[in-house]
Amino acid sequence: ASGDTRIDRRPPVADPARFSVVVPSRGDPAKLLPHLEALGRQTLPRDRFEVIVALDGAAPSPDLDTRITASGARIARLSERSGPGAARNAGAKLAHESFLAFTEDDVTPAPDWLERAAARLEADPAIDVIEGSTMKPGGRPVRIRDAGGLSWLPTNLFVRRAVFQRVGGYHEGYFDRELAVYFREDSDFGFTLEQAGARIVQAPEAMVTHPDEHPGVLDPLRWARRYEMDPLLAKRHPRLFRERIEIHRLGPFRIRRPIVRASWVCVLMVAAALAAPLFGRPTWTASFLAIAIVAFLPIWAKWRFDPLRLPVALVVPFALVASWIRGRLRVASGVLR
Repeated sequence: ASGDTRIDRRPPVADPARFSVVVPSRGDPAKLLPHLEALGRQTLPRDRFEVIVALDGAAPSPDLDTRITASGARIARLSERSGPGAARNAGAKLAHESFLAFTEDDVTPAPDWLERAAARLEADPAIDVIEGSTMKPGGRPVRIRDAGGLSWLPTNLFVRRAVFQRVGGYHEGYFDRELAVYFREDSDFGFTLEQAGARIVQAPEAMVTHPDEHPGVLDPLRWARRYEMDPLLAKRHPRLFRERIEIHRLGPFRIRRPIVRASWVCVLMVAAALAAPLFGRPTWTASFLAIAIVAFLPIWAKWRFDPLRLPVALVVPFALVASWIRGRLRVASGVLR
């Protein structure tokens, strides 16, 4: 982050805690309306929180607008699609309460979600940020926490509004308007908060449930294309990117970015297999392809070795590497910064 974003220590928040719930949305009623109903079932008194729906380039829909406002929510509208980071920032600009509660329209907050967060804040008024739990329908966490113990998922994140304003909110560069790809704006925001000295705690008792990710047959390709944003995060937060992003433990070993590395090996080995006959080494082709197949296994494992996903999964390493190269070029040219 640029400039001085260190957080000044200030008096504790007033009791009781109050929230502005910010919900970025593309305006899909099938997601948004059940989410608003779940917010309507919160056990925290309704006069202690407001709801702001940030419509990110959604087509005008008077019926949807009416149903949103009928739920008691207000609307922040972005005229063109700008990504979830920009939508959260737009929602936060309309907020009145001392804490911003970030979530998303496809999750289901537990009825006591806000009440649990409020209890934590009231027990320790010096807290600046709370990260709650985002679980899959089966009860497993959506994301394995990074080496710092935080996932920074914006599905369940509470941030003091003054602190949010101090650090400048979400960086809006993690969105490719041409491809409608976004990624890593949550990690960037979290790293910025940490470097600013925010007091951050986890509150696993404040829970939301997220649907299973990437259910579509072509979703692995969309997932791979997101890696366009890695070079920007690596430029803005080089040390934390190296130490915290996609670090996996295997016994005593720490493995950094295994799928990204496997994708590079797979792509390079396929290229080598194609090039071997041109350099008079046709017998090397089989060896290069064997290495590529071994490298591909952890990539397919992400999709649970689903045979229906195999044709698309075979393209994933090439899409991921191409996306990373695109991101690197866009950072070098100043398009991403």
